[in-house]
Amino acid sequence: MAALDPDPEPPQRISAIAGGDRQQAGTHPLPADIRFIEFFGLPGIGKTTASRLVAEKLQRAGSVVYEKRLTWEEEALLERQLNRLSLVLPRLRNREFRSIASRIARFVAEDGQESPVDLLRWTWGLCSVAAYIAEQRSKGGCVTILDQGLLQGFWSILLKSRHRGTSESWLDVMSAIGLDDIVFVDLRGGVDLARERIKGRGDRASRMQREPSTSEGSLWTKAESAYCTIAAELWKRQNAPRSMPMFAVVDMTASASPETVADKTLQAVLLAYQRRHNAIEPEVH
Repeated sequence: MAALDPDPEPPQRISAIAGGDRQQAGTHPLPADIRFIEFFGLPGIGKTTASRLVAEKLQRAGSVVYEKRLTWEEEALLERQLNRLSLVLPRLRNREFRSIASRIARFVAEDGQESPVDLLRWTWGLCSVAAYIAEQRSKGGCVTILDQGLLQGFWSILLKSRHRGTSESWLDVMSAIGLDDIVFVDLRGGVDLARERIKGRGDRASRMQREPSTSEGSLWTKAESAYCTIAAELWKRQNAPRSMPMFAVVDMTASASPETVADKTLQAVLLAYQRRHNAIEPEVH
């Protein structure tokens, strides 16, 4: 099944990125006000591989880079939760963070989840991501590469959502966390490609690996729908300079090598930064 196109006429397609000026992405560090590069896409599409290669390229170019897998998948369950507690608990002393955590919990509860376990899991997961981002911002001086983060967290919520309606949008909750220093990279590819790649993995870490169905109500169908909903909302914000997030798209194909994807990602990141800079510059003068 091909991925749904969330916006038939997005303002920037990767064809323009791939054929445009590389802006020396492979030889110079990123602009100082890009603090996070976060990958987003269907399970198995290549987020972890791309994040690792982009981190390596930026390190060679002279950027101070920290690569993090926010799933902490290499850690045991107890250690994983202890790490999250060490991030979240100190932040709860901050009134602004408590407000963000409350908004996350309200959004998840109002949208409805298939089970109480899902409600707790996604609330706790997103609060952990928000706390991690706040901690990295407090350190300063480095670029953090996330194989998944805020967008993937909201994707998980929408995947299991009962769509009851919420008092505010997921993007407004994200805006409260802060988007000005984050570039979101959408690795855009279809379900067929994602399924093939995830089947080839040697682990059983993803719930999608255990999803054989191709029926109308399959988990993969829901995954694609949630993914397209998020991507479409982000594209809409590209026309609102005061709140536009930096959003880059890289089209994924079966023939594209990981190195090519990493190179295109850096080009797309720089163009997303320039697009936002050009949009807000008239307001500065």
